[in-house]
Amino acid sequence: MNTAGIIGHTRQLKILELLRSGGNLPGAVLFSGRTGIGKKLIARRLLASLFCGAGDPPCLKCPACLQMAGGTFPDLIELGPDEKGTIPIGSADRSEAGSVRWLINRLSKKSVSGSYGVLIDGAERISTGGQNALLKTIEEPQEGAHIIIITANKSLILPTILSRCMDLSFNPLSSAEVLRVLEAEGSAARNSGLIADLSGGSVETALLLSDDAILTGIGTICRELSAYLNSGKALILDMAAIQKKISMDQLLTVMLNAYRAMLAAAIGGGPLDPFLNEIRVGDRLKLAKLIKILLALRRGLANNLNIRGALKGMLYSIESIDELGLPRLDRAE
Repeated sequence: MNTAGIIGHTRQLKILELLRSGGNLPGAVLFSGRTGIGKKLIARRLLASLFCGAGDPPCLKCPACLQMAGGTFPDLIELGPDEKGTIPIGSADRSEAGSVRWLINRLSKKSVSGSYGVLIDGAERISTGGQNALLKTIEEPQEGAHIIIITANKSLILPTILSRCMDLSFNPLSSAEVLRVLEAEGSAARNSGLIADLSGGSVETALLLSDDAILTGIGTICRELSAYLNSGKALILDMAAIQKKISMDQLLTVMLNAYRAMLAAAIGGGPLDPFLNEIRVGDRLKLAKLIKILLALRRGLANNLNIRGALKGMLYSIESIDELGLPRLDRAE
């Protein structure tokens, strides 16, 4: 499979090529991993390779490849979140475009080429009812059809769907790989090294951080948080403005990477980037506890946790948290 322009994920690409070239690609494959690390790019490239007739498909130049790239190939079906951030199930008597039932209806019709390529991006945004409606299609896809399901949170996918898909997990890109992507896209800036380190291996997050207003907004939140830990200053944590520009998962990831870099420098004695130095936490033990708190909060996102309230509450109680991030049982109330 032609992987020109794809950076990282060498192992996953080799697996997909072995399956594709051997004619053993499963009818349903789940791509799981953090947002913005290249899963969708690879999924589209894989689907294009199934319809391209070149020797090393996809050639990216033939009519089929150009139509796939433009989203006009008749047998390519893509489903993703709507403006509300969800993938609706659709009504039983009317299949609205972009809904689960719309997809099922499309797949019930004869394809032009003899097979379908299906890409479902953000499957965790489908309700339980919608996932159940999709189950039979995944169990018994139309002959020749290939369904690629992309998720950033596998815990929100029904076990019945997981059991019927080949699961291919994707790891975050390294900072060097993120930097290469930024340079290739002409998005590299003076602080690209810092941005790549804070992105958590996500090109999408790195591109957001390239906006000075977003990076400054995150710095403001971290500065207030650090000031509280350093000297007990008032803690307001107004996240409303930044949440309009970046997801809470991305925000917590950036904060985590910032404080991890800070802890690594404190332990190893290395220099700190000026951005990190401005939000530095002086107490190493408090810094370690803060990292554990942020990790716990990121895991809590799947349960619709109120992050701002939970973060403030855990910070107010940081003295009662031990080195493992657990409440002290011997502390007098």
